[in-house]
Amino acid sequence: MAEPDPRPSIDVRREPERARYDRATIDAILDEAFYCHLGFVHEGHPVVIPTIHVRVGDRIVLHGSPAGRMMRLLASGAGVSIAATLFDGLVLARSVFHHSMNYRSVVLFGRGEVVQSGCEVRLRVRGDGDGTTDASPIHEEATTLAA
Repeated sequence: MAEPDPRPSIDVRREPERARYDRATIDAILDEAFYCHLGFVHEGHPVVIPTIHVRVGDRIVLHGSPAGRMMRLLASGAGVSIAATLFDGLVLARSVFHHSMNYRSVVLFGRGEVVQSGCEVRLRVRGDGDGTTDASPIHEEATTLAA
């Protein structure tokens, strides 16, 4: 995948010298983040849902119930945004006005699609010998992966 090309409407405007748009930085943040927030419009209202994710190559893969609105919306190909943030620390100043925080974040825009279902989920949802059990066929059918 080519290096991301920030558009004027979404590039960083405040302290732009701190922004990074290279693929290695984006991938590192996505790989380290424990969760992300998925934003979309549902029935005319903005919605943001926290969820877990995994980066597989140039895709962000999310999982959920095929009956849930998030997966139905992703399967429809609707436009979404995904934000992942790593909190690095608080910056405390003598004046409350100057308090801040240090963080690294990625905001992505795209369209969803179903990438796995049924028996293909079996390959992704396995216990790893840590005492967890493999997904049952019922669980496999109740899970959709979307990117």
